[in-house]
Amino acid sequence: MTHSKAAALVLAVVLAGCARNAPQLPPDLSHLPPEQRLLVGDHESPEGKLNCPELKEEAVKANAASRQLEGIIASNRGYNTAIIYVSSFLPPLALAARTDEEAKTSLDSLQVRRDRIDRLAKAKNCGAMPSGN
Repeated sequence: MTHSKAAALVLAVVLAGCARNAPQLPPDLSHLPPEQRLLVGDHESPEGKLNCPELKEEAVKANAASRQLEGIIASNRGYNTAIIYVSSFLPPLALAARTDEEAKTSLDSLQVRRDRIDRLAKAKNCGAMPSGN
């Protein structure tokens, strides 16, 4: 295998490791009234036992945790870009790229939780929840 082919292979592997798949979307239940949009397990979840002020507090916490994880992932982009560039000349250096798998997995779990909080808040007629932006 030539040097350029090896570098391209390593680059492809690193880029694939850096990508984050979109989490699975919940089913579209928008045609139902809010109290009927809950998924199996929503009522039995820890969030299902919370009242409106507690749901709002949990939404704030989940949003803050999501922003923190997004910051970790974003902070590694520059580093990974530099590693990928340099690894085109020194392929073994690609192994130093940060894939942030733990942060990505945690972010996916938080999104599921945020969606559940939002469904429960709407079902309980709590009003608008804090946005994650």
